[in-house]
Amino acid sequence: MELFFDDIRLDADALLGGAGQGLRLALETLGRVRLGQVGARAIGKATHVLGLMTDHANERRQFGQPIGNFQLIQQMIADSVMEISAARLMLHRAAWMIDQGLPARDWIAMVKVQASETLGRVVDRAVQVFAGMGYCKDLPIERYYRDARVYRIFDGTSEIHRTTIARSALKHGAALFDVAG
Repeated sequence: MELFFDDIRLDADALLGGAGQGLRLALETLGRVRLGQVGARAIGKATHVLGLMTDHANERRQFGQPIGNFQLIQQMIADSVMEISAARLMLHRAAWMIDQGLPARDWIAMVKVQASETLGRVVDRAVQVFAGMGYCKDLPIERYYRDARVYRIFDGTSEIHRTTIARSALKHGAALFDVAG
């Protein structure tokens, strides 16, 4: 079905934002969507996968003990916990900035990259913890592993967002990362 809007006249009060501000408004909305649809979802999925990983590490036994007792498994879990926590804090900071009416474009870009890359690393570690079972279609880890890759691509690749972040850092220096205000 096609819709046609020919010869439509709207009153001035139907205008969203100010005259000539449509692109700015669209980009601000895109940023908010990016924060929720990519950043928050990637962090949520990474948190879920971490739960699966820790459950498995507590239940799976090798050499008479849970594999969670092995230092390398503990390191993978600890790295995942730290990365998820850092990404979540960045997400909260960006959301706070939006709520305060502050420019959050750079923080949104940082969240997008950090959250999507974190998801990829967490799921990769989960495949290691689950060993051969992590790659089998019988468990959800295999699906999360495949799905995680797209988070670094859609809604702007990590590389594009890194360019945005770098340009702002080159322009504003360390002030870009000032979380005090």
